[in-house]
Amino acid sequence: MNISKVLWQNILDLKNKSTSEHCLGWAFDGTYFSELLDDDNLDDNCTALLLKSNSSHTLKTKLSTFKHITIPFEGLSFYTSSAISNDTLNILQNYWPLSVLPHLNTELPHIFIHSAISLDGYLATSSGHSHWIGNDENLIHAHRLRALSDAVLVGGKTVLNDKPSLNVRHVKGDNPIRLILSNKCKDLSSLKDISECKTYLLRDSEYDYDNCANHFDKIISFNGVSKKDRLVDLLQQCKTENIRSILVEGGGTTLSSFIETKLAKIVQFHISPMLFGCGIKAVELPEVNLVNETLKLKDMHVTPIGNSFMVTAGLL
Repeated sequence: MNISKVLWQNILDLKNKSTSEHCLGWAFDGTYFSELLDDDNLDDNCTALLLKSNSSHTLKTKLSTFKHITIPFEGLSFYTSSAISNDTLNILQNYWPLSVLPHLNTELPHIFIHSAISLDGYLATSSGHSHWIGNDENLIHAHRLRALSDAVLVGGKTVLNDKPSLNVRHVKGDNPIRLILSNKCKDLSSLKDISECKTYLLRDSEYDYDNCANHFDKIISFNGVSKKDRLVDLLQQCKTENIRSILVEGGGTTLSSFIETKLAKIVQFHISPMLFGCGIKAVELPEVNLVNETLKLKDMHVTPIGNSFMVTAGLL
């Protein structure tokens, strides 16, 4: 997905641009985005609309000329005119909703999962090796997702195996806060030191280590009876830190926890043309006996990306 510098900058600006109390959504004229307050400022140059779902009825007369495009973002409705190209549609579908999610006030941060996996569902070999499952285009895409998120979250094993930077060095944008979900921290010094990146350790309150302060800007301890209770407590504390959106990149245990508890509303998998046969599964959930007991996906769309494709969907 090639994006012009002007369009990418405009998408970035939406994240931090203040929104009017009476905002119904945003309009796109092919390059620029404008806040939509009423029917009157929806002009004939508009090629796409991203509306707050509860406000679309006020524009009913104008929406008759637009096509509704299904997206898995709760609280947002997407409309396009016939003038939009497929390439532009892919760009808007993948980045525009993420740039405005902070303007949808919710109790918990928005959780977006992105991971590159093999065709048979693995994100690493049995030894933990994963460089590189995704292609070059997906690397750029992942950095764009980071730039549009307040924070990026990975588990401790991902830090040990991949030694990631978790920054946005391949695209223009601000580095997200790095969140490391781990009950151990003495071995996480392998996390690359990027001075402009804040790094928080997230750990269960039952675990206590005295040697964490040298590696992290903040330590957030969470508690709760169940797995979901603990993650909700964690996310509530993240929200008090003004973290409104979190990109979850791995590893398998971390991805699975947010999917199993349905705290992740959207999942996106880059499907690589590789077969591992065995290794570390991207998603492992409790066993079910019947097909109708499985987790269901909704509003799925597929995006070509280099020699591969991405599947994006919401969780029911």
